Amino acid sequence: MSDEDPICCGSGCTNCVLDVKPSKHKLPAGVTNIFDRSYKQFVCETIAQATANVFRFRFRYVPNSANDRECLIVPPGCHLMLRAHRAATHIPERAGNDLLQAWLEENSGQTERDSITIIAKQTIQKYDKSEDDLYFSRPYTPIAFDREKGTFDVLIKLEPGGLMSNYIATVSVGSHTEWKGIYGDFLWQRNQYRNVVAFVQGVAIAPIYSTLRAILDDDEDETRLMLCACFRDLPNVLLREELHSLAGYWNFRYAIYLSRRTCACLAGEQRCNCLTSRLRYNEPIHDQRLDAEEIERLLQRSLSDGKHSVLVLLCGTDPFTTFIKSSLERMEIENCYTF
Repeated sequence: MSDEDPICCGSGCTNCVLDVKPSKHKLPAGVTNIFDRSYKQFVCETIAQATANVFRFRFRYVPNSANDRECLIVPPGCHLMLRAHRAATHIPERAGNDLLQAWLEENSGQTERDSITIIAKQTIQKYDKSEDDLYFSRPYTPIAFDREKGTFDVLIKLEPGGLMSNYIATVSVGSHTEWKGIYGDFLWQRNQYRNVVAFVQGVAIAPIYSTLRAILDDDEDETRLMLCACFRDLPNVLLREELHSLAGYWNFRYAIYLSRRTCACLAGEQRCNCLTSRLRYNEPIHDQRLDAEEIERLLQRSLSDGKHSVLVLLCGTDPFTTFIKSSLERMEIENCYTF
């Protein structure tokens, strides 16, 4: 979400404050989007484990009636809301997908401690106080969708003790879920900027990946794209295959930075081949944190056409985006959008 968007209270209100603000995204003529900001039924088609605590899901629309004009469309960078009934988090033992249940069992020792931490956090004031707290909801950004088949893919990070994580652990292939959308005010115009530089952190790669992917899919868009993605370590890199494939485009390049070293065999400035031996040919993954000097070096390469020709996209935690913005201020780069 942008800084101007209202914040979801997560209670799954029927009359949501997010639904009051109309979408600015225009649909092709004669097309009706499945998503009309009312909850729709979607069946889970596939579940795959992306990292230790991130899973990739594919959901397919379950239509109430045949409508040839209906298509599933999610504009770049926009998110959907997943709603769950609070009673669904209390499940019989071994219900749900085996992959998710294995994660739940492995992290069960952290659940009580992390639940206390979650409760201790400041709660957001509920928008619609007339609604009973029967539901709760969370936002997720599709990384891919098929408008004709009515499917979309999302990356969902599970947290021990998390309310939605407990619900997701009950989902299996064939389960019915409730989604609504679309939300988000990021609008892209073809060739609006000469260069786009994006900085992402962890699972927050989703909205920016979908945005860059949409630009690359447009044959008439010649915007040059640079993605800088930060992850904890190599096993936690998301969309690694997809990014390596996108590197084949003439106007796309990327770099991945790891905050934890791959090995412990470095002494001073001496370098080893531990990471290099695990990478594909020319795969730009670096055993180092993304620091201010590196940020400014990357940005400087995109300033040949002037500061106003560059758009910077950000998505991550508040400390992460604040850190990036400090470099933008020093370089006097004003065009910036935070998801």
